[in-house]
Amino acid sequence: MTIISHHHPLVLRMEAELLPLFQAALPSLTQAAPQVLTSVFAFSTGTQGAFLEYRFGISCLLDAVPDDQPDELALLVSVSGLDGEASVAAEVRWGQPSGHSEAQAVLATASMPALHAALPGLLAALRKALERGRPADGARPA
Repeated sequence: MTIISHHHPLVLRMEAELLPLFQAALPSLTQAAPQVLTSVFAFSTGTQGAFLEYRFGISCLLDAVPDDQPDELALLVSVSGLDGEASVAAEVRWGQPSGHSEAQAVLATASMPALHAALPGLLAALRKALERGRPADGARPA
């Protein structure tokens, strides 16, 4: 059963390849930060038209953080432009009020090999930020 009801080959491939990789990464993230609730997600935004975007990722919810600090960190992979030239971007970003980007990979083409090459660095950035428990000192919103 698929999570996303779209038949675009890139979306189907991403769903089949990314979701199991993200699921497999959860135990090591939980080990790095046991107080964090981690989960894998996939969803679409928009309608089945030119502005449709799909997002896949890992959400990490932190417990007992001060009100002025973000309580979520996510690795987010976005694919858009499926009606023409698709584009893929991936990043590790803190939620509000920070919005700080820990790492990002903007891929020149919607290439799965390029995305797979970027994922180890993004997962490492996610783990490092989780261990720190807050955006880097001096971090500015991206």
